[in-house]
Amino acid sequence: MLILAMDTSTMVGGVALLKDGVTLGEHILNVRATHSERLMSSVDALMAAAGVAPGDLDAIACGAGPGSFTGVRIGVSACKAMAYVLSIPIVSVPSLDALAYGRGRGARSVWCLVDARHGRCYSASFVSPESVDAWRPERTSAYAIRHVGEIAALAREMASGDDGRPARVLLLGDGALAYSESLRGELPGVAEIPPAPMCILRPSQVGLLGSDLLRAGVAHDPAGIVPMYLGPSEAEARLAEGKR
Repeated sequence: MLILAMDTSTMVGGVALLKDGVTLGEHILNVRATHSERLMSSVDALMAAAGVAPGDLDAIACGAGPGSFTGVRIGVSACKAMAYVLSIPIVSVPSLDALAYGRGRGARSVWCLVDARHGRCYSASFVSPESVDAWRPERTSAYAIRHVGEIAALAREMASGDDGRPARVLLLGDGALAYSESLRGELPGVAEIPPAPMCILRPSQVGLLGSDLLRAGVAHDPAGIVPMYLGPSEAEARLAEGKR
């Protein structure tokens, strides 16, 4: 199965091509340019380099957020449009779940954090699957916008081992990078935050999780796919405050 994966939930957006679980190519840009300026040109460049035509695609994996309101909307709209035009299956992939995919072996818990600004993150916690052959994590908390202090308190509680000694907590995502100093201060000797290239959400993870979902029979009607927003946008929040 040849899958095109897209994710625009963070500034580090990108696209990936996967065939039968193998990444053929991946295009990531961590630059201050809007996703609308670079998303489709990245798709075109990646597919041309791989010698793949749009008609060769079997499915699309769409990173649905949460994350940047405008960014997620751009990516979801592009994925839906391609699925409609090509008449191929599309699967909606929660970006926080994709961020945890394939990571966290040996950690007591994994926290995936996408920066929501002002000391807050779109967040969820996960544990690695028990099977050594599985890479899809199990979510252990609700998706929520949480303050860094709340995340640290929850992570500290989850890190407590049966012997009373704290165990490793893996923190992933641009939120973990943005608030690394606070998280390490709150979780001394417990927090593990990988270097940036190994901490960010990669579009290939969206594709791999999407592949798992498609193999399990999960596919979505493009009309029903919507961005995952966990709260109002900053503009909407300011407007609401002004009305009170």
